[in-house]
Amino acid sequence: MPAANLIDLDNVIHRAGGHPILRVEHLSLPPGRHGLLLGPSGSGKTTLLHMLAGLMVPDQGSLSLLGHDLRAIGDAGRDRLRADHVGIVFQQLHLIAAVSVADNLRLARRLAGSAPDEKGLMDLLARVGLAERARALPSDLSQGERQRVAVARALVNRPALLLADEPTSALDDTNCDAVIDLLLEQAELSGATLLVATHDRRLMSQLPVLLELAKPMEQAA
Repeated sequence: MPAANLIDLDNVIHRAGGHPILRVEHLSLPPGRHGLLLGPSGSGKTTLLHMLAGLMVPDQGSLSLLGHDLRAIGDAGRDRLRADHVGIVFQQLHLIAAVSVADNLRLARRLAGSAPDEKGLMDLLARVGLAERARALPSDLSQGERQRVAVARALVNRPALLLADEPTSALDDTNCDAVIDLLLEQAELSGATLLVATHDRRLMSQLPVLLELAKPMEQAA
């Protein structure tokens, strides 16, 4: 029996201030199919990413993750599904400045209700090249190292879906390639599906475009 889709989305519309900020007719994503949500600023990429993470629901349309209707399961259900199955690398990394690299990962496990796993945590930091920086504070790290911590934190609970919001928009070509290589490598090693929301067309050489968004007014034209 074929595996269910990781994501199923149909006829989604979302509004802000009475105006549509996102329109998507359809998106289906089977497990293991990495790709891009591509579009300019204002096309609703981050809104869609937040919906796929269960952080918000659309005003209209259907959206399911791992067979769960995200509108029907309510806030508590979405929180649990996100904790169990979704990792997010935000555009602003949101690392906790007052605690160490390792404690950022420990806290992510604790907030998800996951049991401590020191070996797994240290193995993950070693995979992203930060084993020797486990006790460092985020402020002691370079921007590239902080981004690696954010990737490790997103993967620490072994999610089925890894979401990344504009991870390369401020990077030069060399660092752009390094970040996408890291995301792809770690997603593959963790068995996660990688979905990147971006306006950065450089990434089309490394990931297929699963959905290209336009600004809603342009779609309606």
